[in-house]
Amino acid sequence: MKINNEWKGILKGLVVGAVLMVSATAIAAWSEPSSAPTGGNADAPINVSNTSQIKGGNLVVNSNNQSANGLIVPFGNVLVKDKICNNSGTKCFTVENLCQQVRSLCQ
Repeated sequence: MKINNEWKGILKGLVVGAVLMVSATAIAAWSEPSSAPTGGNADAPINVSNTSQIKGGNLVVNSNNQSANGLIVPFGNVLVKDKICNNSGTKCFTVENLCQQVRSLCQ
């Protein structure tokens, strides 16, 4: 069965119209961000200010072994919890015991 040229033109027009309508709907649905990047829509990284900061998850430093030191604290103290144990809890040590064994760590 042959479709005459008039119907081909109508069909092409309908397809083009449908594509334009879908495109216009997508453009109309887009909305501009309410603020500049990280201006209220994302948490700030932990290194942007001098104020105290808390991180809920783990903090991994020097994981690619690019530096001799994993953590450098040039000013202030490093606080380590009082008792540190391995995963099974069979081997534990306290900061006090560690300082007695290695006096240069706790000055």
